[in-house]
Amino acid sequence: MYRLNHILVCLDLTEMDDSLIRYAALLANKIKPESITFLHVMRPFDIPKEILEAYPELDEPVPEIIREELQEKINEQCNPSSNIKVKVAVKEGYTMETIVKFSQENHITLTLMGKKMGYEGTGSIVRKLVGIIPSSVLLVSESVHDRIENLLVRMDFSKASEMALQMAFRLKELTGANVACHHTHKLPVGYFPQVDLEKDEKLSKYVEKISIKEFYKFKKQYKHEADEITFSYSVDAENEEDQILYRKALNTGADMIVIGSSLKSGLADILIDTTSEKLAESDKNIPVLIVNDRSKAITFLKRLFQ
Repeated sequence: MYRLNHILVCLDLTEMDDSLIRYAALLANKIKPESITFLHVMRPFDIPKEILEAYPELDEPVPEIIREELQEKINEQCNPSSNIKVKVAVKEGYTMETIVKFSQENHITLTLMGKKMGYEGTGSIVRKLVGIIPSSVLLVSESVHDRIENLLVRMDFSKASEMALQMAFRLKELTGANVACHHTHKLPVGYFPQVDLEKDEKLSKYVEKISIKEFYKFKKQYKHEADEITFSYSVDAENEEDQILYRKALNTGADMIVIGSSLKSGLADILIDTTSEKLAESDKNIPVLIVNDRSKAITFLKRLFQ
């Protein structure tokens, strides 16, 4: 069973922080972890001597100034149970390396990040982090709703889907949320470019037959035969699984999309799959929980830094 006992919240001193702190308070009340750590990573720099002489108040370490300001904001917006340890940390270093190292050293099991982090300019911090951080990653937007009542699990009948489903079951246990799975049946690109299942009864029955067959096979393989799991399916003829899942989540009132992820490519090329990456874009305001295989991520980090 997935443990969510140590939560890390990554802050970047923008307006996004308010949404993250508010959502962290929701997680604290629903999940009741052992600890929540709010972390800001600042680039290392030296204040010129001339400026320190002109502004002696700046002689106080900058990280401590930032930490005190964040602590004040967190005290105002997040008031979890006294049984939960709340920490505020400001570290100097490069963002991705610092977050990964902090997560590993502090046994973080869930990392909360804003969807806009790293998506400005070239390269993506989130995109790189998700593949190697030894925790699952929950991405939320600035307009996130403060509730966890309905979870939508991406189902492709793989080990990654089983990881996502197990995480959803854990969240259901902690929050009472409903769990549903959705499978997008992929057709070859260019095949039936104007697919209309309502008009093509033969194709509709084929997709239904294949999808249900694979789902029952999945349930048997992972011993879910006795579990009542809501399952739905649709056709993906244009390689837009992210849009299909997002529309499904909107139409069913889902508060979170849960996706399983894993290391797929070795040391030279660490990527998350396209669907996860697109769902993580800031224009989609439903939270996305990307479930990582913690043991594999830790093994990878040991190989990387040995």
